[in-house]
Amino acid sequence: MSLSCPECGSTNVVEDDLYSQNQRVCVDCGAIVSEGLLTTTLSDEKHSNVVPYYASTEVTKRPCPNLIKGLVRVRALCRILRLRSDMESGAVSLFERAYTHPNFIQVSLKKKELLGGCCVLFICRQNNWPLAMCTVTSLLEADPALMGTVYQDLVKALSLEGTPTPSITELLESYCYGYKLSPGEVPDVFAETPERLVQRSAALVELAADVWIVTGRHPLPILMACVYVAWQSFKPMARMKHSLHKFCQIARLPKEACEARKETPMKRVGELRDVLCKLGRELPWLRGGAVEPKNVATLVDDILKHRKSLLLKAMSSYEQEVERELYETAAFCQDDGPTCTEPASASQPPPTGQLNQSRHGSETHTRNVQTASPAEPEQSRPETSSPSRSGTNKTTNENAPPAGDVHWAKKHLFVPPCARNAKRRRVETPGPHVTGEEEISDSEIESYIRTPEEIRGYLEFQKKLTENVD
Repeated sequence: MSLSCPECGSTNVVEDDLYSQNQRVCVDCGAIVSEGLLTTTLSDEKHSNVVPYYASTEVTKRPCPNLIKGLVRVRALCRILRLRSDMESGAVSLFERAYTHPNFIQVSLKKKELLGGCCVLFICRQNNWPLAMCTVTSLLEADPALMGTVYQDLVKALSLEGTPTPSITELLESYCYGYKLSPGEVPDVFAETPERLVQRSAALVELAADVWIVTGRHPLPILMACVYVAWQSFKPMARMKHSLHKFCQIARLPKEACEARKETPMKRVGELRDVLCKLGRELPWLRGGAVEPKNVATLVDDILKHRKSLLLKAMSSYEQEVERELYETAAFCQDDGPTCTEPASASQPPPTGQLNQSRHGSETHTRNVQTASPAEPEQSRPETSSPSRSGTNKTTNENAPPAGDVHWAKKHLFVPPCARNAKRRRVETPGPHVTGEEEISDSEIESYIRTPEEIRGYLEFQKKLTENVD
């Protein structure tokens, strides 16, 4: 398409490249039909495309060094966790979006480093990838409390949709494969296939959930305790002598994972062994034999096979012992009359030596056990003596301490940690009610008047002060 001159209408238009700018000039009248652009690119000059000024001078903004380091850290975390490529790209884009958000611009560098781990954790939960926050925390060597705070801020700032939190059983399989206990990696006496370890550990996790050990707890210490007890139960005679720290060394766990939570897994191991002891004492072929935490690993297989029946039997035995103590307390109070002093067992859990050995510790049964139990619900059980003592039920009901004097957690064998370790509320005694209009007695007035001896002592002291000053 040929250009025409807007002045004279002539089509005799030529390009004039005499100067630095290309121009199209009308030969007939000399008018400039079009001027060249101030700045263009080489490709645009060849194709005669119009380039605006702001586009020709635009400079691509380079990311800051902290953003570059954060992106490298996010990609490294994704490759350590062996995430898919789409999950890695999603974590990277989420980190770029969160890093430029106003809520995370003025935060500390430590929080910005944790922000990358939170983005990886969110993408994993969004894709139902079994990953615990403690795992990311240990990889970043960060504080778990600060990690949780940054994660909550991320979800709130970007209005991210709620993601399903993986259950502890979903984390178990991937967690067990982190232990280097396969045949060929360790000596035969310590070797165990991951499949058997997962199966036995899953049964112990279910037992821990039934007795409220899992409630309100971090999953990784519980998983470590279950894997350790399961590993001991396969060959107890050769493995019971090895501590949890030695087990972590044998399994070649990262040093940070062992040292960061050295005390918490030991507490979970103690709680799990305590429950196994309570159930092991109910095995009929032991006939009340001694079951201690040191040798309970030999009974783990039998306990897990008959788990529900042993739970019901242990709870029933404990309830009978509590009812017996309430009956004895009521009979004691009836004999002593109004001067009765209630024994300590009525307000505290009965001593281990006086009761069945299955009462050592306290936790509660779960919904699975309650639904499987054919017995009457415990809330409807009367706080009376056993049915065999029907002749004394009336006396027990009349003299038994009221329900408010005995905490409900003391009546059950298995209770949640919040009930077992409940803090007592401090009872503040009210002070005297003073209005300022009370009458003052003569003796109180005299207590404010100095005696002659006090006056003489005061004058002598003042005299000595003045002498020292002079």
